[in-house]
Amino acid sequence: MFDERNALKVRLEQMNDVEKTILAEIHKERNYIFNRLRELDEQEAVEKTSSIPNNNRLSQTNDSKSSPASIPRIRKGRPSRRSKTTKLGEIVINILKEANAPVRGKELKEKIESTTDSHIANMTTFMNTIRESDPNIIKVGRGLYLYDQNTQEDTNQ
Repeated sequence: MFDERNALKVRLEQMNDVEKTILAEIHKERNYIFNRLRELDEQEAVEKTSSIPNNNRLSQTNDSKSSPASIPRIRKGRPSRRSKTTKLGEIVINILKEANAPVRGKELKEKIESTTDSHIANMTTFMNTIRESDPNIIKVGRGLYLYDQNTQEDTNQ
C-alpha cells in the first residue's frame, strides 16, 4: 500500500538527490572561479615584471632582500584597539561613578553604544580589559559591575 507517509519519504529522497547535484555544481563553479582568479593574478604578475626593465628588476630584488627596513610601510585600517578601549573605558568609569548601585553589563553596553556609536562584541572580555586598567571597577556578580569609590580614597591617602 502506498500512502502519504511513503510519498513524503520518496519526495525527501528526491530532494536529497537534487540537493547533492546542486551542491556539486556550485562546488565545480566555485573551483572554476578560483582557478580563473589565480590565472588572472599570474597574468597580472607576469605583466608587471615584464614592464620593468631587466637592470632595474635585478637591483630591486637585491634591495628588497638586503634591507626590508628601507621599504616604507604605510599603516592601513583603523587606529589601534588600545586607543578605542581606553576611550570606551573612560566612558564606562564615568557611567559607573554616576550610578549608586551595581550596573548590569547589558545596560553598560547599551549606554556605551548609544553615546559612541561603536559596537562591543563581547562585553565580558571588554570589561575584563577595563578592570585590568582600573582596579576600582569591581565585578559584583554575574554581569554586575560597580565602581568602588572607597578604594580610590584609600589610595589617595
